[in-house]
Amino acid sequence: AVFLEHGYAATSVDRIQQRAGGSKATIYRYFHGKAELFAAIIETLVAQMTAPIDRQPLTPDGTTEELASTLARFGRAYLDVLLETRSLALYRMVMAESGRFPELGKLFYTRGPGRVAAQLTEYLRSHHPPADCAPDVQAREFLSLARADLHLKALLGVDIAGPAERDRTVSRAIAVFLAQPRRNHCR
Repeated sequence: AVFLEHGYAATSVDRIQQRAGGSKATIYRYFHGKAELFAAIIETLVAQMTAPIDRQPLTPDGTTEELASTLARFGRAYLDVLLETRSLALYRMVMAESGRFPELGKLFYTRGPGRVAAQLTEYLRSHHPPADCAPDVQAREFLSLARADLHLKALLGVDIAGPAERDRTVSRAIAVFLAQPRRNHCR
């Protein structure tokens, strides 16, 4: 909450300690500083985002139906997390601060969007090996399709999509994703 209210640069460990209670020594024992605490916040959001794909039963046959079902659950969970109020605030803060603190942007990408893409990449590589297209390219393409313009609209305060629009967007993303030819040019 302190990061989101004041931004990364203006947030001090003292301010966090005042809000959380306890001692500054306790914060440093667990997090060793502001950057590590921020990383833990990002990891919590990532864990929420990827939990549905971690928990789901996967069938060994690698059918298109199973892929579509998995992508539907993953895509919807991804959108739900992206469009949460605190996720939007965190994203806005990172975008505003990463020009002055490039390490913050790198950390956010590595522990957030990059990790989500890696999770989906590993699933695709393990369960649906493509004929000619690299799984990491496929994962990034699917996430872009699932996000559509819903995330941007929410970030700008234009509109936050409701459940029906989120489901339609993910369904369209799956349809486009599954219809893509898997040729060498997508590497």
